[in-house]
Amino acid sequence: MNILQNLLLSIGLFFIQPLFIIGIILVLLSKSRRISYDRKQLRATIYKDNFEIKRFLIWGLLPGLLLSILNVFIGMPITLDWVILYQIVTLLLLGFGYRFIHPIFTFSITSLILLALTYFDLNFSQLFMMPANWFSPLEQGTSVAFELTQVSFIVALLLLLSTILVLHAGDMTKFIPRFLSTKRGKLVATYRMTPLWLVPLFFVIPGEGFRPFFEWWPVFSIGNETYSFFLLPVLMGLRYTVQAQMPSEAKDRLLKDFIGLSIVGIIVFALTFWIKEIAVFGLLLLIVGGFLVLYRHRKREQKWSFRFGPAEQGLRIIAVRPNSPAEKMGLDIGDAILECNNTILHNIEEYNEALFSNRAYCHLRVRRVDGEIILTETSIYEDDPHDLGLITLEEIEVV
Repeated sequence: MNILQNLLLSIGLFFIQPLFIIGIILVLLSKSRRISYDRKQLRATIYKDNFEIKRFLIWGLLPGLLLSILNVFIGMPITLDWVILYQIVTLLLLGFGYRFIHPIFTFSITSLILLALTYFDLNFSQLFMMPANWFSPLEQGTSVAFELTQVSFIVALLLLLSTILVLHAGDMTKFIPRFLSTKRGKLVATYRMTPLWLVPLFFVIPGEGFRPFFEWWPVFSIGNETYSFFLLPVLMGLRYTVQAQMPSEAKDRLLKDFIGLSIVGIIVFALTFWIKEIAVFGLLLLIVGGFLVLYRHRKREQKWSFRFGPAEQGLRIIAVRPNSPAEKMGLDIGDAILECNNTILHNIEEYNEALFSNRAYCHLRVRRVDGEIILTETSIYEDDPHDLGLITLEEIEVV
């Protein structure tokens, strides 16, 4: 019963931890900014659902469940000082946006800082003005610090693998166009991907947990040792901009880079079974590798030409609303509408006139991004109000 109460309290305390609260605030602000931007800049809301909140709460459930089972039943404990420092590190890295909000950065930096504190014989409790009777396992010496470093490396690597699965199978199609002017004064569209999701992780913490702070904090005993469960909110995010590639192409290249990083990480992980100190090298590898993955993507985008600029002929599509006639017609961002209802298009006014010329039907001639010419058509119903559900670059006026 004591263990059950501990579990229930851990779940309840999960929702009042700083990272969970700040994560919820961030996704709510993200949704609010998106809707405001759509209405002001695009004059239409592309996505009407709460996909930011759903993504935040759902994407990490399965990885969190599987990894929590591994943590509890195989035995991968962390220390309370690590938990506190992790939340501090994550909050500081949020100052750089979502780019570095991933365990390959946050877990690695946290563990390396604690290892450095131990190496220089610095007391975490005194450094952060903790209660004098607060139990800090790192006071036992560098052996515990190395063990903790090994655990965080393994968990960070496993979460990297879960990110690969999310990128492969998750819904990464929801993005909003942003606009910039080239050196020649042409307006082009760019797409910034900023997914943020939450992974709830159960950990076993040796000692009395937060009891020095809160007397009611539940603990349980196994033999002569005391432990407490702790449900940690792990924030995971990415941030990358697409302007010279199709979003699907950019995602596939990032996937390949992350897979390469994970393969090297798995090799180092195998070596930690014989030499646990090599986990320090593994953490440094994850940090440097993560930087290189993001840097390679940035260089690709800077090296290649803009993909979503004005079309040489017709009108460039920069957004397609889900479940709209445009989506049913198979239209996608980057396509160029050459003709509408047998009218060759040169500007947005001709497109609107051609669309209104037939109140029940729409026929389009479209050039795909790869140059293929297709013909597509759809019926227009009363609830569509002559809106195909697409936005073209030519109708945008930057404000």
